[in-house]
Amino acid sequence: MLILQLTDFHAVAEGKLVGGVDTRLAFTQLLRSVAQLDPRPDMIVVSGDVGDDGTDAEYAFVAAGLRGLGVPFVVVPGNHDLREPLRRAFSEEMGRAASHLAFQRHIGGVRIIGLDTLVEGHAHGALSDEQLHWLEKELNDTGTKPTLIVMHHPPCQTGIPSMDAIGLRLGREWLMELLERRADILGILSGHVHRAIFTRLAQIPVVIAPSATYQFALDFVRTGVFEIVQEPPQLMLHQISEGKDAITSYLVPA
Repeated sequence: MLILQLTDFHAVAEGKLVGGVDTRLAFTQLLRSVAQLDPRPDMIVVSGDVGDDGTDAEYAFVAAGLRGLGVPFVVVPGNHDLREPLRRAFSEEMGRAASHLAFQRHIGGVRIIGLDTLVEGHAHGALSDEQLHWLEKELNDTGTKPTLIVMHHPPCQTGIPSMDAIGLRLGREWLMELLERRADILGILSGHVHRAIFTRLAQIPVVIAPSATYQFALDFVRTGVFEIVQEPPQLMLHQISEGKDAITSYLVPA
């Protein structure tokens, strides 16, 4: 099974730029690259920051583009997103709980769980007690299929001070407790950092995908600095080998 991970579109209204980047144009060019993938992915997971301002117009633009690919997809919110406009645009592609947008989907022999780390009005992330109770129940009630967890904020430190300052502040320890005893978790997919990073949480592989529009400088020193660098938009492909319960990830320039 081939899963395409896209993240951090930061789509905006026509004529607007984000840090000098035309993210609307970048998204349109990204769709062309995705359409040319061979083989085609079985599923697309979007790990947050779908829009930059959280408007209905941004989400309508992205939704139309993704649906035009003809590949099933799911979405989790990022810190630039807003839940209610997301619900209106992606009612079939995310969860429907009143207080969070977490979801569970099954495709082939794989279970995909999306978590909602959005704290509206803030850049950092959190997993509420309610959502973690939901996760525990879903994991326990639906068997032990190979599972991928998708979330915007990485559940671990990255070593990049600017990003760690706006990382996942609440719920990390409980998440680790829920996952560390399980053998069915193939990996955790996240975004937010605008760089490719590969690490582990409780011995589970964590893949932080780069942005599909623009990247930030790799800065191990400064805090509060988000410098856009001249590096290509990128996407991640995840191959899940049938019968091996293993994930192999590939970084692909878009």
